[in-house]
Formats: sequence, C-alpha cells, structure tokens
Amino acid sequence: MKKFFLSAIIAGSFSGLALVAQAQVVVPGSSDPWLAGQPSGTTASSGDTAPAQSPVYAGAVSAGHTITWSASGLVFYGPGTPSDGPNGETGYLLSDPAQNGIAGLNNVPVDGLVGLFLGPATPSGTAPAALNFSSIGLTYTHLSPGVDQPFYMGDGSVESLIVPAGATRLYLGTVDGYGWYNNVGAFDVTLKGLTAAVPDGGSAVAMLGVAFGLMGLLRRKI
Repeated sequence: MKKFFLSAIIAGSFSGLALVAQAQVVVPGSSDPWLAGQPSGTTASSGDTAPAQSPVYAGAVSAGHTITWSASGLVFYGPGTPSDGPNGETGYLLSDPAQNGIAGLNNVPVDGLVGLFLGPATPSGTAPAALNFSSIGLTYTHLSPGVDQPFYMGDGSVESLIVPAGATRLYLGTVDGYGWYNNVGAFDVTLKGLTAAVPDGGSAVAMLGVAFGLMGLLRRKI
C-alpha cells in the first residue's frame, strides 16, 4: 500500500511539471518558417533548404492552452552585424507568399520573431489564408491562428497565443523576404504553456530529489 502511495506521488508530481512546462530555445536569424516540418532536402524562399534553414521546434502544444513568451537578442536579414530585436524593424514591413502547404504572411516587420502551429502531419497541398497584421496589429493581446498559418510574435511583452484545434507542434522562425541562408544573429526565447513530453532539467532534478527522499523515508518505516 505504501509503495503504491509513493508511486502515485511521483507520477502526480511529474504530471504537474508537464502542465507548467517552460521551453527555452535559441532561434537563429536563418530560421525560415516555410520549411517547418518539412523533410530533408525541401527548398523554400529562393535558396533555403531543410534542415539547414529549418525553423526551430519549440515544443508540443495542446488545443485551447494559452502560450506566453519573452524574447531577446538581435538578428539581421543578411550578412553583417545583428541589429534588430524580436519586434523587428517596424519601419520595414514585408509580405511572404504561401509555400510548401504553409500560408503566406502579410505586413510584418523584417527580422521579427514569428511562429507557426503544425498538426501531426507534414504541411502540404493548398495552404490556408495568410494573416494580415496591418489589420490584426503587432501588439495584439490574444491571437488564435490556424494550423499551418504563420503569425507575428515579437518580444511577447503584451502578446499571447491560444493554441488552435488540431495543433500539436510549435515552430519559431524570423521574417525575411527571401534567402534566410545568409542571415545572422539569434533570438533567445522563453515560452510558457507548452505541453512538455519531458520536464525541464532543473525541475526534473529537484523532483527526483524529492522522490528519492520519500523512498528512503518509506524504506525506514516499512
């Protein structure tokens, strides 16, 4: 009975960690959103190829959950010195066409941080409609984009996301018109609200310490 009780405590603890998972990822300036989920060798945007310019996998997501984030760092849409933060160069707006079954994206600042929800399958076929951020606004408070529909994120100071139905994965990239392959710099992004398959390292170590402590206590009492 005591062993069963201990197992329940440990299982419940790790389950709780998954619900409050936090992901920390580095997003290179060369991360092309239109290569998200694509197999090796897929091309996009006049010179980009998976996996060299693929966007960064941020983690697993569950429909209806809210995701918040904070981002820092500098990138630049070509060779040179990184100079633009996650909000991008707001005086230079770009629109990108649909590619590889992934929707286009309209009126977003070059070099800005962007995201993309995917389902379990590889994007293909007819892409959904593009989001237009001249009407949505860059400082939205809540946004629920569709699967395979890229969206502007920025630094996350006011924005949040609602995970759409059918989404299982979140990818992160940057904004450029074409040829992400020669971009420089990177963003450091911390996200909350993802469904983690494995707890983050620090929390896992702490929880293992608690678990082993409980095991020792019960052994002395059994």
